[in-house]
Amino acid sequence: MLVAAAASRSVWDGVYSKEQAGRGQTAYNSKCARCHGENLMGGEDSPALVDRDFLEKWNGKSVGALMELIRKTMPSDGPGRVSRQECTDITAYLLSANSFPQGNGDLSSDLDVLNAILLQAKK
Repeated sequence: MLVAAAASRSVWDGVYSKEQAGRGQTAYNSKCARCHGENLMGGEDSPALVDRDFLEKWNGKSVGALMELIRKTMPSDGPGRVSRQECTDITAYLLSANSFPQGNGDLSSDLDVLNAILLQAKK
């Protein structure tokens, strides 16, 4: 078993709470599902947010990069209208939907903290 470097964390370390993922799902359903689908499988012009394609695209990148992409570019018809906390909660929901383990505390909305968490497709 490989051990992650002490300086950074991984999505496999339980970086979000069940409650936060629930808040994220509520925010996703109201702000994201119309384009990305209720099942997160994407749409005509929107990528899937779960499974192989999503994990291949984000493998090796930081959770902060994902959250900032959401914050700065979504929704496509009005980027920047989703608060930082909502984006963080949505990110927690995406981690949950991709079967990364939950932890005891919420995912931080602090970008420096998020940038230190690595998305890894496999443990």
